Amino acid sequence: MSRNVITALFGLVAMLWTLGFIVIHPYSPSSTNDIYLIPEGYEGDIRVNYNVQGAPLLLKEGKYDVIPVGTDGIYNTSKPEMEYGLVTDLYFYVNAAGERTPIDKLCVCVKGNGSSEIGSTVTGHTDLAVTRTKCGEDFMAWGK
Repeated sequence: MSRNVITALFGLVAMLWTLGFIVIHPYSPSSTNDIYLIPEGYEGDIRVNYNVQGAPLLLKEGKYDVIPVGTDGIYNTSKPEMEYGLVTDLYFYVNAAGERTPIDKLCVCVKGNGSSEIGSTVTGHTDLAVTRTKCGEDFMAWGK
């Protein structure tokens, strides 16, 4: 066989393998899918702690986990782990009557995730900040 035929066959096999992989294992990126319910007027840091013994599980709204942030900016859940991937979260201020007002994403800074370990228990957490007065690309990127 000539070198061109071998190269063409190799390319065909690689293409068929790639197509087969995509069909058999379709690409489905993971996403965070959280709804943050933040007390109306709150401005500052927020931390959600996961795998907290005795804390409630997260309620669901469709594909989203609902995180009712406390007036201190903290929420503990017994859900073992947070989701990772594309951040698809929604943010709302909630008043005393339970009415939601969407928060512009330029008013939210997703700071990141981490964990701590006490004995054999690993508690994960995710941190973010929200503002009413400093909204913009700088705040969204740096929290400043």
